[in-house]
Amino acid sequence: MAAGWCRITAVLLLLCGSWEKAAARQETELPVVMENALENATAVSDVPSDDDENWQQLEDFRRHRIQLNTADEATLQSLGILTDIQIGELLAYRRLLGNLVSIYELQAVPGFEPALIQQLLPYVKVGNDLMPHYTLRDYLHKGGHTLLLRYGRQPEKSRGYQRTGAAATTYQGSPDKVLLRYRYSFPRYVSWGVTMEKDAGEPWSGFPRQRGFDYYSAHVFVRNTAWLKTIALGDYTVNFGQGLLQWQAQAYGKGAAPMQIKREGDILRPHTSAGENNFFRGIAAAWEQGPWQATAFVSWRRLDGTLASSVDEEDRNTTALQRSGYHRTVAELSRKGAVQQWSSGANIRYQRHRWQVGANMVAHRLDPSLQRELKPYSSFDFTGGQLTGISIDYAAYCRNVHLFGELAASDNGKPAFVQGALASVAPMVDVAMAYRYYDKAYQSFYAAGFGDGSRTANEQGWYTGISLLLSRRWKIEGYADFFHFPWLKYRADAPSGGRDFSAQAVYTPDKRSKWLLRVTQATHAENSRLPGNALDVLSDVTSTNIRTQADIACGRNWQLRIRGEHSIYAADSGRKTGWMGYLEAAWHPRACPLALNARLARFGTADYNSRIYAYERSVLYDNAVSLLYGNGWQYYLNIKWKVNRRLACWLRVHQAIYPGQQTIGTGPEMVDGNRKTLFQFQLLRSW
Repeated sequence: MAAGWCRITAVLLLLCGSWEKAAARQETELPVVMENALENATAVSDVPSDDDENWQQLEDFRRHRIQLNTADEATLQSLGILTDIQIGELLAYRRLLGNLVSIYELQAVPGFEPALIQQLLPYVKVGNDLMPHYTLRDYLHKGGHTLLLRYGRQPEKSRGYQRTGAAATTYQGSPDKVLLRYRYSFPRYVSWGVTMEKDAGEPWSGFPRQRGFDYYSAHVFVRNTAWLKTIALGDYTVNFGQGLLQWQAQAYGKGAAPMQIKREGDILRPHTSAGENNFFRGIAAAWEQGPWQATAFVSWRRLDGTLASSVDEEDRNTTALQRSGYHRTVAELSRKGAVQQWSSGANIRYQRHRWQVGANMVAHRLDPSLQRELKPYSSFDFTGGQLTGISIDYAAYCRNVHLFGELAASDNGKPAFVQGALASVAPMVDVAMAYRYYDKAYQSFYAAGFGDGSRTANEQGWYTGISLLLSRRWKIEGYADFFHFPWLKYRADAPSGGRDFSAQAVYTPDKRSKWLLRVTQATHAENSRLPGNALDVLSDVTSTNIRTQADIACGRNWQLRIRGEHSIYAADSGRKTGWMGYLEAAWHPRACPLALNARLARFGTADYNSRIYAYERSVLYDNAVSLLYGNGWQYYLNIKWKVNRRLACWLRVHQAIYPGQQTIGTGPEMVDGNRKTLFQFQLLRSW
């Protein structure tokens, strides 16, 4: 297998043209907000997301920069960097004073501090261009093609790949992880491509619905045609309102940017990542006539699910839907594509200069129907073969206040509601507020409303965030969130509540350094069994994290990041602590095609409850987040070689060392020894 991949790599290198010397440009780095969002999302699932669509979009904008003098609200929102208050201020500035003369004129726009402008620079430009009008030839030739091949493998053999006596291995495939993706993209106009992926442990063949790669995806996506605003064929995502009814794109929750609590972006987007869950497969279209917009979609796809054994096929039911995307074991392979899902929906929107309102509807049908085994905390979860929901959403500007909200209801009559506001209360002070009410019996397949939990149900809460720009050097941000769960939750056998606080101070003494201090504290109620008590009772569990970080540019080629983090887990059972520190160095010489990035981390935590999450720099488009617990060391080295202006390759080595341990991990993922290593290799051909 390894020899085969070496031959494939050699062929791709030969096809990529001359090996001329080229200057290496600096790596595309995710904004800090997205890094923090990935850490928070991994804390929920313990597995980093495969969804890299926002990262792909930023890289597209780096190659085809947004023209600030002609960009509309939707285009500026698609960056994922600006709040609606900042977008509103920029559009108002353009209307009052005309086009920007220089990119640095952004400093005159209220809310655009130097750090934000520095973050925008790689993706925007300023000129005297008129609103472009492209022909079909432009659609086909002004964009860029990319072909990406990524290969990863863990050299240590996990228990899942080892035979026990005469028994077969638990994992049916090899430990190779492979991603192959081709895409043509002309941002905001056209995109088409194919994505293929195989996870470690998944077989290439030998099982039903297993032919070559484990996952295939294809799309054709066109915007701004003669009579259609958007048309999507193949795989796409649908995103309505504030995510109470339907939201399949990445949705950020509470984190490092307390003002970014609103769901925003295009209703239809191409699905271009290796994520195997949150997308539709079929056809979608959007029309626009004056202030009116209409969107409709139809989808049919297969979901992973566990089927109940039944003699009569017509009486067979689905007992559970699986969302891991893994198909490594015989059991996982038997669940692959076992459930059919038909989905359809529509949106009608009326939009004026300062406000908009929309009505949404989504319907799903499952075959076989879902008849899951309900537990007390999941008594109100959806069961059946059909689910329909409707909602109304709006957004409006009122002077220096931006209001937004959505009211949704599932077909059992249960509601979900969110109302938020973003306000610039002073030139250097911004405030965000949101109230949410999600009924315990509200049901939706693809909801992603703002809240504390991962489900848009069984939650009420009030959130307040604030951003203070004290000076050009000091910025303080934070939030407070109080919430209540009217019904039982997993590990909470009674109605409960909690609170979540965060405060962050950023000091930027000059353009070459930035210092950060962040404190977060979250309190939830969980089951606890006291000595002498036969029944569980609820008690508060508090998790506190204190993070310090320094980013320093040393000369023109070196960048350093130093981070220290302390975690505290306090419960009736006792108090557990953890710590982590790392030093990261990046070398990006301007006249050399080679770029290096390395990190050395040391960590020690009392147990899993005091674990620490840390985002890692990796190969392009790879969402890497470390889950650190126990006592050990971790290091990685990333090497990028820009062969020429059209070809780049990456090599990554990552290893964790746990002194004194005999094994690492549990179950099929257990590794004998005290080291766990990952090798990755990636090629990217652009033209």
